Amino acid sequence: MSRYDPERDRVRIVGRWLRWAVPWIALPLVLGVFVSANIDVRSLPAFGSERMSAVLFLDGQAYFGHLDDSGENGTLVLRDVYYFKNSAGGTTGVAVGLVRRGTEAHEPANGMRINRERVLAIEPVGLGSAVARAIQAEREILKVSPGSIALNRTTVANPAALAAQRVAAEHDIGRGWNAAVDQLKKFDELVLPVTKAEAAAITEKALADLRTVRRNALAALGSQLGMSPGDAEAYARTTDPLLEGQSFANEIGVLLAPDLDAIVTRAAQLYAQVGDAAAKQLTQPKPTPTPSPSASPRP
Repeated sequence: MSRYDPERDRVRIVGRWLRWAVPWIALPLVLGVFVSANIDVRSLPAFGSERMSAVLFLDGQAYFGHLDDSGENGTLVLRDVYYFKNSAGGTTGVAVGLVRRGTEAHEPANGMRINRERVLAIEPVGLGSAVARAIQAEREILKVSPGSIALNRTTVANPAALAAQRVAAEHDIGRGWNAAVDQLKKFDELVLPVTKAEAAAITEKALADLRTVRRNALAALGSQLGMSPGDAEAYARTTDPLLEGQSFANEIGVLLAPDLDAIVTRAAQLYAQVGDAAAKQLTQPKPTPTPSPSASPRP
C-alpha cells in the first residue's frame, strides 16, 4: 500500500488552482460592475456619510438630491429632490426658499429623470451648507429614518438643529408682523377721506386681525413640529407675546425647511391681505349721496 502524498492529492491541487485563479477572474468582473455602473465607492456605507448632489440646469434652475448616474443612457436620475423658489422680498431674509419635490399638483414620484443635455454642471452639496441643513430639518419633521443599510444613507437633523429652524421661523413670522404694522402706521401721515375716529377704529381692527394671523401661524408651526393640538395652542400663547416689540431686523436670514417655509409664506400672504383691506377702507372716499330729484312745476 502506497503512502498518502498530499502534494499529489487531486482535490488539494484543484483547490490551489482555484485560490489562485478566482481572484483574477473575479477582479475584472468587479471592476466591470463599478465602471459600467459608474459607482463612486464613497457612496457605499463603509466609505462615509451621505452624498448629496446639486444638478445645475442651463436655464439657471438647481435641483438637489441623491444622484444616480449610471452612464448608460442620456438621462440622470435624482431622488429625494428639492429645488429653489423665488422668495425675494419675503420675511425670511433669504432670496430663495426651498421646495420639496412631490408636493406639486401632479405628485411626481420615483425620482426625477433629467436629460443630460439640459445640465450645465453637477456639484457636491456640503452636509453643513444651508441647503443641506434645511433638507435635514425637513426629514426630521417628516420623521424620515436614515436607514441602517443603504448605498447613500440620509442625514436627519438633530433636536438642536430643528430648534434653530423653529426659532428662525418664529422670527420670520415676527418680521412679517412688523412690516405689516409699519405699513399701517404710514397712513397716519396722510390726509385721509375718513375721520380720525374712523381711521383709529379701522387701524385697531387691522391690528387685531394681524395678531390673529401671527398667533395662528405659531400654532401651525407647533403642529408641524409634531405638537398635539393642545400643546400647539399653548406654545402659540406663550410665544406670541415674546414677538411683540422685537424687530429681528439685524438677524442673518436662514433657509428654512420647506414645510416651515410654507407656514411663514402663508402668514406673509395673510398679513398683506389684512393690510390691503385696511388700506382700502382708510383711503376710499365715502360715496357722495345723490340728491333726490325734486318735482318740477308743470308749465
